[in-house]
Amino acid sequence: MNAPEIGFALLVFLAVSVLLYVVVESSRRVLQRQRQSFSTETRRSLADMFIFADPALLWRINLVAVLLIPLLVFFLVDSLPVVVLSAVLVGLAPRWIIAFLKKRRYNQLHNQLPDSLLMMASALRGGANLGQTLEGLAKDMSPPMNQELALVVREQRLGVPFEDAISHLAERVGSQDFDLVVSALRINREVGGNLADTLQRLGETVRRRLMMEQKIQALTSQGKLQGLVMTALPVLIILALLRIEPAATGALFDTYRGWGVLAIAIVLELLGYWGIRKIVSIEV
Repeated sequence: MNAPEIGFALLVFLAVSVLLYVVVESSRRVLQRQRQSFSTETRRSLADMFIFADPALLWRINLVAVLLIPLLVFFLVDSLPVVVLSAVLVGLAPRWIIAFLKKRRYNQLHNQLPDSLLMMASALRGGANLGQTLEGLAKDMSPPMNQELALVVREQRLGVPFEDAISHLAERVGSQDFDLVVSALRINREVGGNLADTLQRLGETVRRRLMMEQKIQALTSQGKLQGLVMTALPVLIILALLRIEPAATGALFDTYRGWGVLAIAIVLELLGYWGIRKIVSIEV
């Protein structure tokens, strides 16, 4: 090998080394930013739900799942689009799980709110003050309402003003009904009045609203089920065709044109499902 060839080989080696360094360093920085964002959001979301888990451990579990599950799918299916789709789904799974837990907790709090308001009204009529009433409910109610009320009581014992403590409750829940209750408690603390009657009327109003929401959900459940069936039907058809005509259908997973068709189909499927959900979702 002469001198020009050696020099060219050294240049290629240096270029590849610099490229690998840039790729590795960029990947490390992206992963570090993603880890910080994931840890911050997960810690705040789980703390709001009174779930105390280590975000760093959850990040490592999610990272291992993102690496291993697509690899397992590749050995089972041997299709690049399916592997990429599985990696995306596994990466988004923690956000979906947290959103599901938040929604379930939100619904549980709303279902407990009318009974809590009526119990507060009864306790106030019995001679207890507001602090004693909240402390009693924190002991008698079931989760998650007792957790939220216990935190309000604990904040007051630590010197947090009552208005700030109930404002923190409204911020954690993020609900119009809880905002209404907090406003009623604040107004009563400032100008006075019959708080028991106010809470009883609020409890009855929230109960009627919940009954209306449940009735609407029952009436729109058929439309939601139809949306799921219509969204899953093309997937089931493709799976059936893979079994019946694997040679003809395999082009969808083995060629660039097939990948493009699958990408367009997935986007249209998601848009169709989103449109059906918007149609059958009625806000009360």
